[in-house]
Amino acid sequence: MLGYFSLIALLRVHSMLGDYHLAVKVLENIDLHKNAYYCNVPACQITTYYYVGFAYVMMRRYADGIRTYTNALLYIQRMRQMFQAKSYQNDQVNKQTDQMYTMLAVCLVLHPQSIDESINSVLQDRKYAEKVSRMQQGDLKEFENSFLFACPKYLSPVPPALDAPPDPNQEPLHIQKTIFLQEVGQQIYLPTIRSFLKLYTTMPVSKLAAFMDIDQTVLMECLLCFKHKMYNVVWSKGISSLDGEFQAGSEVDFYIDKDMVHIADTKVGQRYGDYFIRQIHIMEELHRAMKKLKF
Repeated sequence: MLGYFSLIALLRVHSMLGDYHLAVKVLENIDLHKNAYYCNVPACQITTYYYVGFAYVMMRRYADGIRTYTNALLYIQRMRQMFQAKSYQNDQVNKQTDQMYTMLAVCLVLHPQSIDESINSVLQDRKYAEKVSRMQQGDLKEFENSFLFACPKYLSPVPPALDAPPDPNQEPLHIQKTIFLQEVGQQIYLPTIRSFLKLYTTMPVSKLAAFMDIDQTVLMECLLCFKHKMYNVVWSKGISSLDGEFQAGSEVDFYIDKDMVHIADTKVGQRYGDYFIRQIHIMEELHRAMKKLKF
């Protein structure tokens, strides 16, 4: 057990130092996709998922970040009653839960995909729905506020210079925030482009540029950015969480032939089996609980 906690402590330290690749690499001998000894301590498991998910987001592996956060939040939903019994962990678990919901909302704005319905229903609550709406409209300030709320407490790898005044621009938090906002700024037009592409099968480049009120040259750069940003490394198999293959994660695909954009809908039909299975389990648990009641 001590070895597991030592590796998870290294995960936290490297995340706070901003070395996200090394943070995930130290866990390469722990299969995060199966129950291990660290799962016996719920707070440890939640913390692990939080830092791994955040490292994925900062490495632009949004699909893996969404999967990690979703698994953690589903686990918290199942174990909520146990956390209420352990009151000393409530504050930490509740804060990390809010942080993971916030980062999950950011990931879904930058990389939309279908998630578990119970998690999606929480994101549709007013607390998060307004944040998502502002981020989809390109509000960089909302992205910044979400990052500042959900990020870990960063550490500087070097001691401050005692003979020089502190420079706010060199603070670890400011540096990481700047990197994140630069990445978001490159994708600021993508939600709008995606919304227009869903409405058409073919569309002139000039028409799309007129809808977005930008120059055609800028639009072509944005379309190329769309192709690039939606093509990410996604974990599929292997023990190491750094393993993965490049996959296209967009629900719409397109190609440009001369001055015409041709759009193909790649969205997979919704699967209802998981929803009904989950509802059956809930009803079975309710039935067993009612049988134990004595009237």
